[in-house]
Formats: sequence, C-alpha cells, structure tokens
Amino acid sequence: MPYTVITHAGKAHIDEILATAVLAAHRGEYPLEIRRLDPKMVEKMVLNEMVSENSWVIDCGLVYHPERRLFDHHQDGALPSSALMVFDHLFPELENTTLHRYFKLVSKVDTQGMYSLDDYGSVSESRDYWGFSQAILTGLFEEDPFAVLDIYARGLKDRIKLEEVKRAAAEWAAFPGNISVEEVMGLTVLSYNERPPIELFDGLHEIYRDKQYAVAAVYGHDKNDPSVRTLYRTDFGRDILDFSKSTPGNVLFNHQGGFLVKFIPADKSEWKRILVSSRS
Repeated sequence: MPYTVITHAGKAHIDEILATAVLAAHRGEYPLEIRRLDPKMVEKMVLNEMVSENSWVIDCGLVYHPERRLFDHHQDGALPSSALMVFDHLFPELENTTLHRYFKLVSKVDTQGMYSLDDYGSVSESRDYWGFSQAILTGLFEEDPFAVLDIYARGLKDRIKLEEVKRAAAEWAAFPGNISVEEVMGLTVLSYNERPPIELFDGLHEIYRDKQYAVAAVYGHDKNDPSVRTLYRTDFGRDILDFSKSTPGNVLFNHQGGFLVKFIPADKSEWKRILVSSRS
C-alpha cells in the first residue's frame, strides 16, 4: 500500500534518515513522498488529527503513538530517538543484535549528544573520519531525501539479512567439533576444525568479531578456495601479533597491516608456527 513519510524541515539528522530507511526496508517499498515540513505545522496536524492513514510521522509532531504511525520523542526526554522507536516497533525479533545495538547508539547521540559517548574525547580522528561522510549524507537528505533513502534502505536490508545469517552461523558454531579454542604459546586462538557452509562465512566472521574477548586470532578457512586456510588477528591481538613478520611456505596473501594471512598449509601445525613467528 502506498505511503508517505512526514518529517521535520531544516537541518537533517541521521535519526529521521534511519527511521525512514527502517520503514522502507520493512515495507519493501519506498514512500511515494517524503514531506519535510515545519515542526509547528506537523504538531498542529497531529493535534487536529489531520494526518492521513497512509502517513508516518517521524521525528516531529510531539506524539509517540505507534498504532497511529506517530514516532516523535521531543515531548518526553525519557523516550529514545525516532529511529530506535521505529526499529523496535517493526523489528522486535532483532532485539539485542549488533544492528539493534547500533540503533541504541544512534539514539544515545541523538538524545544526549556526542559527548555522551564513552570515548568521545579520545577519538577525535575517528570522529572526523566517520563524521565527514555522515555530514555529506545528512546534508544531501535536505536537498534530495530519496537519494539518501535509497542508500540507507538498501544497506539496512543487507544488515538485516546478515543478522539472520548470524543466527544460523551461531547454531553451526555451537555444534560439537566444528570449532575449538586452543592455546598456542600463551595465545588463545579460535580454530575452525570444519569448513563451514559458504553461506555462513560472513555471519561467522561477524559473530567472532563481536565476541573476541581474549581471543588473539582466528584460524579459519578461505571463503572461495577449500585448500586455503587463513589466520585473522582480532582487535585483542592487535598489539601481540603481526602476520607480516611471518613467511609461510605457500603464502597467497599477507596483508601489510599484519592482520590477515592466507596460505596453503604445508602440514597441520604450520599455522601454529606462523603464530609464534608473528609475536610482536
């Protein structure tokens, strides 16, 4: 069924962009129109029940009422951002996923400001790096909202699919014998004993990127070639391992950043020798 999105005019924020993208991803179609109106006008429209049944009001209107498709938070400081409210309403099955945590982070910044981030004061370069592209997109949304919506909605659909793959990957990883944890010269390494189905590779990578804890490296399989094995350094192992120092006998790729090496093993223990020679 065709629908319209109503949001506020003026400076655009990632909040209403994400909320609109969530709605489009859930419905499987883009809105016929994105109306960016004066917030005072929208407030009166909501108050006088002048919002049509096919319209969703996002980040304006001063009312949160999901059943009436009203998703504003400015009237109550205890409410999360509009993007998180829309996400929770339309995708409750994704609660506590990585994607859900991202929306919570967006909500935190939108409602409490950038200074609410734990590491705001110590990551100025990261802030500038990621903030640059976000500023371009929010600025473009003010002029051409559908161009930005297309980017975000398509990307969001992929992230939602990835969360579904991660569920299946977690089941595979939990099966006895598929994965083991080994200690090599004091390093904790996650070792894939079996090659996972190709459709689970990306999901498994995401799972163990989330749950690195004290695991310094992952000994896995190449996605495209069954004969190739990989050693991937986690964030925990960043100051411990540098695979660019190693010289496997049959190396296919060794990233100069030292975090990934692909090779055809000479024997079952070569990956352990690579770990030892890669100690910083």
